[in-house]
Amino acid sequence: MTRGERGAVTVHAATIATLLVIAALVVVQVAGLVRMRHRVAAAADLAALAASQASVAGEDGCSAARAIARRNDAELVSCRMDYDVATVTARAERPPWWGVAWSTEQKARAAPDFYLDPAPAGGPATGAR
Repeated sequence: MTRGERGAVTVHAATIATLLVIAALVVVQVAGLVRMRHRVAAAADLAALAASQASVAGEDGCSAARAIARRNDAELVSCRMDYDVATVTARAERPPWWGVAWSTEQKARAAPDFYLDPAPAGGPATGAR
């Protein structure tokens, strides 16, 4: 090693350390976004199920869906009830990070199980499988 090369390893090590920190931050951000997407999908599924169940019970399905979405840290963007079939869209936003605010929307649909099973001849649908 000549006198002019002294400290060259330090510069390379600092560069690699900086790149590793940036890569770790990107991985953490992507993992957070994937987690948010799954959380909103679960909130939309649960909201649709709650809306359908409330509608079967004679209650307001969209109110039930809105309450369930809120309890799962999501916002109910749309709710449509076709008889007892609920179609909902849930949305969540992530606080801005690096100047960008991320959001995701997920749509879900749910119906009572007796909508899916054909009625046996001469009797009502039971929902049993």
